[in-house]
Amino acid sequence: MTPSPPVAEKSERGFLPVLANRHFRALWAAQWLAQVGQNAINFIQLVLIEQLTGSTVQIGITILAFTLPGVIFSPAAGVVADRWPKKWVLVGTNFLRAVIALSYLVVLAGLQGGWRLIGIYLLTFLMSTLSQFFAPAEGAMIPLLVGEQRLLAANSLFSLTMVLSQMAGLVILGPVMVRLLGLVGGLVAIGIVYAGATALVAWLPTDYPTAQPRADAASSWARMWVEFREGLAFIATQGQIQAAIGRLITINTLVMIMAMLAPGYAARVLGMRPENAVIVFAPAGVGMLLATAVVGRWGYLLRRIAFGYIGLTLAGLAFFGMGLLSLDYHRFMRPILDVVPEAAFSLTTITMGLGMILGFSLSATNILAQTRVQQDSPAPIRGRVLSVQFMLANLVGILPMLAFGGLADTLGIPRVLQIIGAATIAVAALIALLSAARTRPFWSLYRDRPD
Repeated sequence: MTPSPPVAEKSERGFLPVLANRHFRALWAAQWLAQVGQNAINFIQLVLIEQLTGSTVQIGITILAFTLPGVIFSPAAGVVADRWPKKWVLVGTNFLRAVIALSYLVVLAGLQGGWRLIGIYLLTFLMSTLSQFFAPAEGAMIPLLVGEQRLLAANSLFSLTMVLSQMAGLVILGPVMVRLLGLVGGLVAIGIVYAGATALVAWLPTDYPTAQPRADAASSWARMWVEFREGLAFIATQGQIQAAIGRLITINTLVMIMAMLAPGYAARVLGMRPENAVIVFAPAGVGMLLATAVVGRWGYLLRRIAFGYIGLTLAGLAFFGMGLLSLDYHRFMRPILDVVPEAAFSLTTITMGLGMILGFSLSATNILAQTRVQQDSPAPIRGRVLSVQFMLANLVGILPMLAFGGLADTLGIPRVLQIIGAATIAVAALIALLSAARTRPFWSLYRDRPD
């Protein structure tokens, strides 16, 4: 039976009326479990590859295996969410993710050497592929459960959950699992988490989508390419949106690189175990939460001073400073250590401080740039503009991530952090100059091409 959303009175505002809906509570709880589990297993994957290989390139390949499904399967995932009962898409994806989490144990126990790495990459790819189908089905289920008038409050809760679950999975649950349970125990625990999410969504009412004409894969891809070009043509005429998307692409690339380098930085620079990458992730997460509060309160002032470019510059300085200090820390800090106890200015302490600056600057810049894209894109074409943004962010970030991974294994992580910092500052300056001059990038050529 198709779920019948309750009719909300205009006076019913805020989160309480939404949370009074037991089916919504079940979906929201399932999202908590699924997102925390996903971020925790991402952390475990990075730690596992660092322990097995000690190679930044291999960590980059793991992130690539997680990123590619977002480019490849997004169109198909939207079609499935529209034409299959969303409840059973949610049940199936969560159940299969639980199976995949436990399948890591089989790979670790039964495979060796290169075959073990290939098995991990394959499972990572499959896990990410299932996530592509889960997200649109979940998003389409929300209005069916709460109705249009309560949709804003429901989406706000889900957006908040996305941010907090990243911190809970990467910063808390993942590291705690590895420390207390080990890699094997952590994977079993994540399988149980996904099983709990499966049970929650199985309790939802079944929806029956309206029958639609079947479309083959070729027509789906053709339609996707047409819509992609429409979004591309619009972006080509909008200088401010181009600059904002440039900043968003840069931020996405930096986040991928930071995730790739963090386990190796903990193990090879700080001399700790790879799971102590939380030393970088945790302060960055705190900085992100602080940025959310600051931008929400004073975002209009930050936009007046063009903080988007300042934020990228700060991020570049944080990367450069982290590389400079970790490269020759003791010689660089010796004059200070003659006066102040060494513990007060340890490399770990400085790393945490720079990590907080990095998280704040990247998050604040991201929020301001994403708001610019959403506000300047007309509603009828906004989805296509965002589709172009997401696809470009994933595609453009792949090559720099793999290139810097290779450099980290040859030049060392400190040198690479300095290069990343200098490159980020240069990119910020370039985007600012292009925006001021209203220069269009190469993709503007598409707007003059016939369909």
